[in-house]
Amino acid sequence: MARPMRTSRQGLELIKSFEGFRARAAQLPTGIWIIGYGHTQSARRGLTVSASDAELLLRHHDLLAIEQAIVDRVLAPLNQNEFDALVSFVFNIGVEAFIASDVLAHLNSGDRLQAADALTFWRKGQIEGEMRVIDALVRRRATEKAMFLEHPSGRASVPSALVTPILDVAASLMTPRERAVIVETRVDGDRATAAKAKPAANSPQAAARAVNERLTRILGENATLASGQTPPVADNDSSHDGASIDEITRAVSALADPLGMDEPSSVIDVAKGPPDGIERRRTPRTPSAPLYGSPLEFGGAMLPPAEPIIVDDLEQVRISDEEIERRIAENDNYHDDTWYEVMREGWPFALLAGLGIIGFLIGIDRFFREAYKLADRTSDIYVGPLLALGSGVILVISAYYLMRVLVRRT
Repeated sequence: MARPMRTSRQGLELIKSFEGFRARAAQLPTGIWIIGYGHTQSARRGLTVSASDAELLLRHHDLLAIEQAIVDRVLAPLNQNEFDALVSFVFNIGVEAFIASDVLAHLNSGDRLQAADALTFWRKGQIEGEMRVIDALVRRRATEKAMFLEHPSGRASVPSALVTPILDVAASLMTPRERAVIVETRVDGDRATAAKAKPAANSPQAAARAVNERLTRILGENATLASGQTPPVADNDSSHDGASIDEITRAVSALADPLGMDEPSSVIDVAKGPPDGIERRRTPRTPSAPLYGSPLEFGGAMLPPAEPIIVDDLEQVRISDEEIERRIAENDNYHDDTWYEVMREGWPFALLAGLGIIGFLIGIDRFFREAYKLADRTSDIYVGPLLALGSGVILVISAYYLMRVLVRRT
């Protein structure tokens, strides 16, 4: 008889790393007591345990029922890594949840990769009255999945040059949009609670805080200098995290003059116009030549230097009255032509719409006349409704196409 599988040392360390060790029993918000590496059955108030005893309790008590459930329920053969990953998974979610999960269904149907993907679905938990994605559960599922897919004989080599990966669009749609919540456990006396951890400052926030502190320090030094007080002596030690006045001055100078030119800027405010005494024309621009005014050599012959092209970027654009009148006349002609096209394309639909209205009215009138006469032939009664119905259809279609012409042309 084959010996039943047991959790290996690697699987045991995985469970211990995620469960955490509690030397003293603590009570959960549900009223259950917990001690050691997630042990709850015999935990009670005031009970203490060592790390070695907690490991023995985990291996020889808590994992026995889980290992037996996996052996009984999983029909497909498992290697040691797959078994260890499943033990950690079932220890976390419970035996009943595992029996009803897609992980077991995929395993028994022979779809090991889908079973590994199904492990990652169990990543939510109840935190402070909200169902949220838990950061620790996401990491635990990822570790269990990696162990599940790691074959004991080694990894299959697939060179990238031989098989080029392509994006699986269906798998990318499964990426969760909800941001995971980082949870930290606290033990206050005999009470153990789990709450959201304070978010750590990300890179932009940390950079903004550092800039704010440095500006505050700089402005404080400048205020001290303005008040006539003796400024503090700058520390030249490299361990000083702040910038000196000279460094700040050089940095500001570099920002103001990135090219290293000490000449004043020649940029002119267009809205205010050039200052008095400054010509409106800017620096002449030249064609693409190596040096302005230098002769070009082409085929052994020396060409004369190119003439400079003066570009006046600030010159006002003037439009003559004749140009304005010509544009207005073109617009008027355009509208006249538009209405001409509307009349030329729309008159057939307008005519059919008019005939549809007339036919509809005649049909309604004939229907009521024949109904009051109680004609001998009952077929005469249906002539009016049929005429009204056909005319109504023609009216609707004609009106539709007539509106299309009007909208398109106007």
